[in-house]
Amino acid sequence: MFELLIQGFASLLDPLLLLLLVGAVAIGIVVGAMPGISPSLGVAIASPLTFVFDPFTGISCLLGIYIGAVFGGSIPATVIGIPGSAMAVTTVFDGYPMGRKGKAGLALGISTISSFIGGVLASLILIVLAYPISQFALSLGPREYCAIAVLALMAVASLSGGSFLKGAIACLLGLFLATVGLDEINGQPRFTLDIPYLMGGIPFIAVIIGLFAIPEIMQRFERISHRSQPIVQVSKVVPSWSLLRRLLPAQLRSTGIGTIVGAVPGAGADVASLISYSQGRNLSKRRERFGSGEPEGIACSEAANSASGVGALIPLLTLGLPGGAVTAVIIGSFMIHGLQPGPLLMRDHAPLVYQFFATTVIVNFIVLLIGLPGAKLFARALQVKESILLPIILLICIIGAYALRNNPWDILVMLGVGVFGYYMAKAGIPRAPIVIGMTLGPIIESEIARGLLITRGNYIDFITPISAVIWAIALLPLYLPLLRYVFRRIRRRPHYRNQPS
Repeated sequence: MFELLIQGFASLLDPLLLLLLVGAVAIGIVVGAMPGISPSLGVAIASPLTFVFDPFTGISCLLGIYIGAVFGGSIPATVIGIPGSAMAVTTVFDGYPMGRKGKAGLALGISTISSFIGGVLASLILIVLAYPISQFALSLGPREYCAIAVLALMAVASLSGGSFLKGAIACLLGLFLATVGLDEINGQPRFTLDIPYLMGGIPFIAVIIGLFAIPEIMQRFERISHRSQPIVQVSKVVPSWSLLRRLLPAQLRSTGIGTIVGAVPGAGADVASLISYSQGRNLSKRRERFGSGEPEGIACSEAANSASGVGALIPLLTLGLPGGAVTAVIIGSFMIHGLQPGPLLMRDHAPLVYQFFATTVIVNFIVLLIGLPGAKLFARALQVKESILLPIILLICIIGAYALRNNPWDILVMLGVGVFGYYMAKAGIPRAPIVIGMTLGPIIESEIARGLLITRGNYIDFITPISAVIWAIALLPLYLPLLRYVFRRIRRRPHYRNQPS
């Protein structure tokens, strides 16, 4: 393992690759710094543009954009009080008050260093845990793997937004879209309406660009502003050594929380940052200062954000399961490059996987190296007028949807899905579960087919002891409300004293 990791770092010594990673991280930071333009949107737009590279270079650039965008969300949270994405909400609590006190640069410096520490330590955890998890996954059969995929789907439905029903509807819609095209088992067309274009299925890249980019563009056109954002001044960026030493325990604790939460499908960095911020406030000696410009609050939030982003790669690379919308897009990029993430990838392409491990470490160093000196420059990206920015993003979306297959119908699919996603957002239905459903659908279908082949069509034998436990956990969101109702009725039942006869 150590030799493969050394080879992975050695492969990153290519000057052209390093230059591409620096550019990817810079683009990611700018994407994250634009309020409302989420990391998933940035990665979705960039995905088709990376197919001109080999798989390692292309996916490494996506990882650079992803990790850079996770950090970039802290910039608007600090300088204008608006989080770049949902995961930076807790950064606003203390980052913006520090900015109002003339310490915006210091707040950005703490954000950068905390993101670096969280990202690097989470990468080391990824490196340590990936091999044993993948080895355990290889010992599982199709029946257990099917149950794990359903568990991931149910977790996403439960943790996406506030309604399990809306999350489940989105997941089912994603599963339906995954069935369009030729059946992978018997080659029969399904839901194609005799349209030749649909024989190959719904184009994945067009769907993710349509779901994440077009609705956001439409929503922002509704409230478009021709004015640039007023920002606070960014001065001193590098914090003192004494402050860094004081923040280190909070950063280490938040890294652990972020990595664990990030590895749970559907939880996301926003959940990780909220848990970490709450724990940090409860354990801090300065808890009364949280919310008024306390550096420890920024450290908790940003370390958890960065660690969660890397933690989401644990189920992606070891089990082939997406932890969220961004990792679902990255899985799609793997598959388009001819690679299937999961334990077989670890077994058959171990050098490539360890190159990705090394990439996550190097990318976090790049975030540190360009985040500290470039804080003032990235803050100025907020002054770009939306009336200029949005048409450029729309043009990039159209190019990205067309570039992969050179098919104009993909543009129409992107626009149609985008309009549908816009009304989904209006209805409060999450869009990320659709992408995750499209990703997990073929996995669930193929594992069911393999499992039934083993059991010779016997559905009873399809359930093994291990899969039964996983199924019980997966179906918990369905029978938990019933159990709560029963226990509530039991508590409300009146108790009568025994009367003497």
